[in-house]
Amino acid sequence: MPIDAAVQPPALVAPAAVPAPAVAGFRPIRLRPSAVGHFHLSGKLGDKPVEILIDTGASSTVVDRSWAEANGLAMTSMAQQAAGVGTSSLALSMLAEHRLQLDGLDITSDIVALDLTNVKAGLARANVTPPQIVLGVDVLRRHRAVIDYATATLWLAPSL
Repeated sequence: MPIDAAVQPPALVAPAAVPAPAVAGFRPIRLRPSAVGHFHLSGKLGDKPVEILIDTGASSTVVDRSWAEANGLAMTSMAQQAAGVGTSSLALSMLAEHRLQLDGLDITSDIVALDLTNVKAGLARANVTPPQIVLGVDVLRRHRAVIDYATATLWLAPSL
């Protein structure tokens, strides 16, 4: 049975690209959409280049534990365990010292080391390059992030 033209939703049209919050020190960072809809960007942890996935559902910014160990990053064990990343609980460690940069902007945040094996496996099945870092809400909130989906741009301000 045909759908009545009067009840069909309008065609989605992308709005014209307009500069978003180009005010008060916000900096635009170009994002790369993945095949599964995540946004990725490149950054640096210390002097090492890293692939970063933005996760607006992650409460904390995390680094892949196996990558951190392979790169000799110092970590301190934490008493609590993580949940909500595909397993019942995971051991956590805190990076001892680090400097995270996104497009030259220093990012202020604690970074937790976490086993991202399940995350990496899921992304690999979809032919998506797995990240070394997952950028969470802690950073997005502290830097007053605005994600412009129409232009694939992340706007960040200096840390609060």
